[in-house]
Formats: sequence, C-alpha cells, structure tokens
Amino acid sequence: MSIRIFTTLLFILCTQAIFAQKNYSTTSAQVRFIAQDDSDIDALNKAAVCRLQSNGDLSFIMLIKDFKFEMADMQKHFNEEYMESDQFPRAFFNGKITNFNTVNFSKDGKYPVNVSGVMQVHGVKKAMETTGIIEIKGGVPKASAQFVVRLKDFKIGGILIKFVADEMNIDVVAAF
Repeated sequence: MSIRIFTTLLFILCTQAIFAQKNYSTTSAQVRFIAQDDSDIDALNKAAVCRLQSNGDLSFIMLIKDFKFEMADMQKHFNEEYMESDQFPRAFFNGKITNFNTVNFSKDGKYPVNVSGVMQVHGVKKAMETTGIIEIKGGVPKASAQFVVRLKDFKIGGILIKFVADEMNIDVVAAF
C-alpha cells in the first residue's frame, strides 16, 4: 500500500513540475539597429522569431530583408551591398540565459539577465555575451537587450562601407 501511495505522490509531483515549465515564442520580436556617422542609418525588423525555453535556452532567427528603412535607397544598398541578403538571407542567435533561475515568472517585475551564445550574421559565427532584462507582467515575459555589433567582426563591407559607422547599436525586444 505504501508503494502505491509513494508512486501516486511521485507522479503528482512530477506532473506539476512538467506543467510548471513553459516555453515562450513569438514571431513578432523587434530588432532595431542604429548607426550614426556621415549618414545615420536606422532600420527596424518586426518579424524576428524568438523562442525562450523553460531551461533558459534562447534563440532568434530573422530574415535580413525584413529590415525596413525610411529611405528605399538605404534598404536597397543594405540588402545588396552590405548584407548580400540573397546569399545570406538570415541572421541567427542561439544561446542561454546564464542566470535564468533568478527570473520569477509568477511575480511581476524586471529581472536583469546575462545572455551568452553564438550569433551568425552574413555567414559568420561569433560568440557573444550581453545583458538584458526580462520583464514579467501577469505571468507573461517580455525580453529586451541592447548591445553593439562591429561590422568587420561579421565581414560586412561593400563599396560604400566608408560612409557607414564601424559599429551598430542593436536593440532587441521580444514580447511573448
């Protein structure tokens, strides 16, 4: 009889642990980059796919051509000259929130997080680390981060590169 009770309790506890874990995803994460130099460049991609898993794994994928610019000429140069979007159509990030256990998904608040992973842009993979915030409202997370990317780290060039800043400020927001 005690084995049956123990087995039942173990089943209930395991089931609750499984249901307590939740994965989050969105197809409308926003990635914005800003470069300020001779010509200011500001572009926004509102169609990035982001997945946050219950173990802290974090991934992003986006189409380069989904970046929108105010000026059509900038968008054309960006896709053809700099990013070579036909050859390298996507950018990726796969990583982990290294202090994921500090985020309390059942309590509203802003939780600072550390993110570590590999970003692939323009066919080049690069390890990176940054900080971010996970904000919880009503049990629903919203992740955000800001970081800097150096163009030469990803072999981004083109004949007009001398008119563009060496670094891009990147803002990422994923509301799940």
